[in-house]
Amino acid sequence: MRAVQSLGPEVIITRGRARRTAYAARRALRGRNEALPLFRVDRDGRAAEVATLHLTYPAGCAVDFLEPFEWPLDEDMRDGWFEGVPYPLEDMRPQGFLGRNFARHHADLLQVSEDPQRWSEDDVLYALSLLGADQPGNYIVGEPAYRRWMAQSQQGPTALTVGQLESAYLALAENSMALGVAGSSAGGEFPKFTAYRSLGDTASHVIVKFSGSDPSPGTQRWSDLLVCEHLALAVVAEQLQMDASTSRILQAGGRTFLEVARFDRHDALGRSPVCSWSALNAAMFGLAGKPWPAGGAALLAQGLIDTDSQVAIQRLWHFGQLIANTDMHDGNLSFRPGPQQPLVLAPVYDMLPMMYAPLRGVELPTRTFAPPLPLPSERDAWRVAATAAIQFWSRASGDARISEAFRPICAHNAQTVRELCASPLVTNPG
Repeated sequence: MRAVQSLGPEVIITRGRARRTAYAARRALRGRNEALPLFRVDRDGRAAEVATLHLTYPAGCAVDFLEPFEWPLDEDMRDGWFEGVPYPLEDMRPQGFLGRNFARHHADLLQVSEDPQRWSEDDVLYALSLLGADQPGNYIVGEPAYRRWMAQSQQGPTALTVGQLESAYLALAENSMALGVAGSSAGGEFPKFTAYRSLGDTASHVIVKFSGSDPSPGTQRWSDLLVCEHLALAVVAEQLQMDASTSRILQAGGRTFLEVARFDRHDALGRSPVCSWSALNAAMFGLAGKPWPAGGAALLAQGLIDTDSQVAIQRLWHFGQLIANTDMHDGNLSFRPGPQQPLVLAPVYDMLPMMYAPLRGVELPTRTFAPPLPLPSERDAWRVAATAAIQFWSRASGDARISEAFRPICAHNAQTVRELCASPLVTNPG
């Protein structure tokens, strides 16, 4: 122990007290031993340094908290030990369509692979510390990235006016596809870009998904799914009484654009925290791949959410199944710190009938819509979700923005859910 302590803080990191005292060797990042400052931006666009990250060998980090941390922590985390980066930072990793564009755009500068899935923890931290000024959530890692954010903030974003949207979105879509222009790395596989646009007397940061511009059946189906996502978010808000992302549909130049307002951005510069169930689950529960209600039950048992949130998760899961959403992975459910409970659900996003997505981007195989029936304990949540699903499929079947080929499928699915609701297998005894 004396030999370890004699190495000093340049080599050894110490955390905890008394019997909980633990030691780790310091890990260099690209040859540098300096700790990384962690900054947090609030809803008003004000930033503060809230923690310092010390990388540990062979992986993980030790954290000095300079201000109260807004996310739940287990005992080791409260001592400052994390097996990787602090889990709310995991969603900042470049991922999805925008993440791949980011990697291709900056691979030479960062000396990393063009595939961000192959990046090591050090690669991710190095990239974020230099260029991560506009990642999801409200954190910025590293002084160079923070200086980048300050420079952008001083200039301020210029909001697109309504009259500029059509031409600007068409140009941004072409650039995203042809040049790999990198925006902030919101996850997901739909082609997309980010923008800042006027909304009446205010302006909003948005993520814009878009379809192709050719008239092929596969491209038309992607367009249908974007309209379906818009309808599904509206139904979630109206029928399930849940907070859902606000969206709009714009069609121009043969493309369909789905514009979704970012709930982690406010006005020109403000930000708020968000963390996916994927990151939270991996750090504290180990339930990867389990249905969302299993996660809700685990969160409730730990006192991290209330009963209303658990019921909402159950209803949302069944609604997704009843609208043929086969892509309800852990990254498509997120949380925010709550005023009473530690966590509250973030607005719903990425809710659409992905079972009908084209294979290999173009092929449209025949699909059989057969949503699973509920267990007895799930019936109450399932029936509420089923009523909302009928509303969704009915709206989609009558929406002129959806193709004539897909609307009959939507109408058939509405009838299928109605018939399931009448089944004795989903009604309570007596």
